Amino acid sequence: MEDVKITELLTRRDQTGLSELKRKYNRLILKVCRGILRSPEDAEECANDTLLAVWNSTLPESPDDLKAYICRIARRKAINRFHYNKAAMRSADLLTELDECIPSGYSVEDAAEKAELTAALNDWLGMLHEKKRQLFIARYFYMLSVKETARECSMSVTAATTALMRLREGLKEYLTERKLFL
Repeated sequence: MEDVKITELLTRRDQTGLSELKRKYNRLILKVCRGILRSPEDAEECANDTLLAVWNSTLPESPDDLKAYICRIARRKAINRFHYNKAAMRSADLLTELDECIPSGYSVEDAAEKAELTAALNDWLGMLHEKKRQLFIARYFYMLSVKETARECSMSVTAATTALMRLREGLKEYLTERKLFL
């Protein structure tokens, strides 16, 4: 079923839309959630929370990209769950891997800094070759493991690891030039 039809059904609160949404996108949602959470049980719960959030949201009449909209919700739900699960531990993990590139004084509450950093990141991603952009997004947006990222991008693990290291260095340099990294 087309995304426009699914959106129309969801807007009318027809549960067929939710069933079609789950049929079409549940595997993708689970993949995004598992990439962040690494726990099948938490990923399943997060996927269900995502579907509920989409059901309860006010969808645009003709979404530009329903898939991206759903992935964004799934990613946020999974990251929130990850932080909830790790609140007591505070250990080094995947989410801290980019700390070397993101300014240490970054404050979520500071909306102006967040907007500037987001714009700079989007500009930097826009300058990358498509394959490098896909590699970076698979690893740091979808939170896939390096092995999964390499497979998704048809690369060896070693090549992916090296490319990701160079991309992080490039991002750090780009942000430093714009005085967004101190």
